[in-house]
Amino acid sequence: MKKITTILFSILLTTGLSAQTAGEALTFSQQHYEGTARTLAMGNAFTALGGDLGAIAINPASSAIYRYSQFSLTPSFITSNGETNYLNDVYNDSFTRMAMSNLGFVMAFDTGNYSGLLNYNFGITLNRNNSFNAIMTAYGITDQSSLLGSIASGLSGVHVSALESTDSYNPFYNNNLAWPEVLAWETYLLANTPDSDYDYIGSTENIYDNSIIELGGELEQSYYRKIHGGTNAFSLNFGGNFSDFFYFGANLNLLSLTYELNETYGEKAINTRDFQDGFESMTSTYWQRSNGSGVNFQVGAIVTPIPGLRVGASFTSPTWFDMTDNWQRNMKSSFVNGNYYDVDSPVGAYNYRIRTPMRWSVGAAFTFGNRALVSADYENVNYSKIWMADNDGNREVFSEENNEITRYFKKSDIIRVGAEVWPLNIMAIRVGYNYYSSPDPEFYDAQQYISGGVGFKFGKGRTTLDIAYRRSINNSENFTLYNDYSGIEAPLGVYTFGRGNLLFTFGFKF
Repeated sequence: MKKITTILFSILLTTGLSAQTAGEALTFSQQHYEGTARTLAMGNAFTALGGDLGAIAINPASSAIYRYSQFSLTPSFITSNGETNYLNDVYNDSFTRMAMSNLGFVMAFDTGNYSGLLNYNFGITLNRNNSFNAIMTAYGITDQSSLLGSIASGLSGVHVSALESTDSYNPFYNNNLAWPEVLAWETYLLANTPDSDYDYIGSTENIYDNSIIELGGELEQSYYRKIHGGTNAFSLNFGGNFSDFFYFGANLNLLSLTYELNETYGEKAINTRDFQDGFESMTSTYWQRSNGSGVNFQVGAIVTPIPGLRVGASFTSPTWFDMTDNWQRNMKSSFVNGNYYDVDSPVGAYNYRIRTPMRWSVGAAFTFGNRALVSADYENVNYSKIWMADNDGNREVFSEENNEITRYFKKSDIIRVGAEVWPLNIMAIRVGYNYYSSPDPEFYDAQQYISGGVGFKFGKGRTTLDIAYRRSINNSENFTLYNDYSGIEAPLGVYTFGRGNLLFTFGFKF
């Protein structure tokens, strides 16, 4: 378990004009390769192996292994699941989306030489480098605290005039208040206390003797979050083979990124008579859409020093992403007297840049004739080298986020291992394992994956069908849905989550 993670950061804690955070920059910088069913099944331990269209995103020299041309297509199904234990209620949720994990071809050209440059190859591939899919649903009943109590407490010290305006957006822009505070005020879920213009009370709270503030009664609290999207790399590849000893390659990678987040938090009175303000229910929602395009380059090499042994290395430059974010918040309220309020913030829009860190990998593989092979990779990436800037390249705009990145983010050690056995000439069995050390040990656990699959050859090996499944080993984290306030602790929950990938690769040699 890690330190408490406040899940509703996007709804409750963001006070600036944009939705960009250091945590999102980290998410967009990570890579959890998918590729083809063969590479996935073997843990993507392909830095030294090559010879697969999914491996080109890991080591560009992979294309140089080919002595024939090939086309492959890999549709996939990504299933995300989450279980929460919140206020003694356990809730499970999941969803599945379809994606394209790999699509591409490589063209091999034989030089006719018996030594030196034996062949040179060109490849075009689309490989999925990461998926952001996640889901979480929490539910419970409490009579101890509430979101509105937390918001009201956080406003303490702000004069009521800062919230009063004929234009509901002015308090946000003119006084740098958070949108949840502004929207709660506009939907009559907040009020200043009778004897103060600097203290506030939420509609879920009662006040006694003009000074004692307590939660009015039992509340049904609910939370829902769904994230989907991913990063794809479109690679223009060139590779060459010298004397079946030294293989080299280079990629120009054009990347596309999509990220969609939807969150909903609600509170509902179990018995409306318990609340002096006539509170019935409230709902706070937030949506965000992030889109990015980026570019990087890769170089790699594979060497076969002795029969059966392959050694490989690759280097990937930093990725320069141009990002566009759009987002909006909404709050609704209802009361027993029939009053109902529904207020939106304006749609936010912002363009900015992220530079992700460079990464490098080394690997070794050993083949046992045509019957079996084992492979292992080590990859390193230093996430403290991420930086964010505005659309003009000015990093000072993100000085707080960049300082957080430098202070907390660390190097990540990534280990990939895999094995393949051909018990029959037409069928292979594969297994793999991945380990990603935490980029921020204070808040994130290390991530692990196990994978496996089978492969089949048809028509003298010209047509192949590979199937693979990868499963993350479940991670858990503590969470709260709002901040502690006035000596009251917000309920603590536990979120356990995982993801599975099912891939089918259809390959054709020509």
